[in-house]
Amino acid sequence: MSQAGGVVAERLPLKEDVFGYSPISLLAIASAGLGMFCILGIVFPWLALFAVPGVILGFVALKSIRRYELQGQILARLGICLSLIFGILTPIWYQIQVRSETLPGYTRVNFAAIMQDRENSEQKLAALVGKQVCLKGYALPRRDLQLNEFQMGYARPDSSFGWKPDPEKTLMVQLPEGKSWKWHYDPIAVSGTLVRNPDAESNSDAPGFKLVQSEVLKAFVFP
Repeated sequence: MSQAGGVVAERLPLKEDVFGYSPISLLAIASAGLGMFCILGIVFPWLALFAVPGVILGFVALKSIRRYELQGQILARLGICLSLIFGILTPIWYQIQVRSETLPGYTRVNFAAIMQDRENSEQKLAALVGKQVCLKGYALPRRDLQLNEFQMGYARPDSSFGWKPDPEKTLMVQLPEGKSWKWHYDPIAVSGTLVRNPDAESNSDAPGFKLVQSEVLKAFVFP
């Protein structure tokens, strides 16, 4: 309490003084939120990019918390930890998944990018003839569940068994003799040797290329 000119001025207690309250750092909240997004990078690898701003905002938040006596240290530290952990683990996990869907010695090729380039798709596939490659796509619907040979496209096919595929957007997959694969709608990664399809010469509905001596694996990362 102070007195000036006969007038008594008394400082009213602030909310912080009465309840011990101080605001939460918005930067700490943002850092924690970005850290949470990084966890989803295990499923969607591109979300790991949030790790960089998550760490930066976390350290900036800790600095402002100390300077302005704010709350949110736990949130800031959580954001930093999650961003660092999953920002590092996600690329490693991604590489593990990529390697698990491609056989050793086979080159992974972006099948979708090739087939979507309609003007140059045949030329690009022809350049791969005789090479061991891994292509990823979807097996076209077949009434037979156990298949030794099937067509594969780069996009998820229509669920109708009567649907007629475009041969310019697909290729044939042939497994080794005596082996079969159970058809399903999920994306697949097929490792095999690309050759020209001999059936295309006499059948206009047949794709121009075929993967032979193939092995079908689950596609973890797509495309």
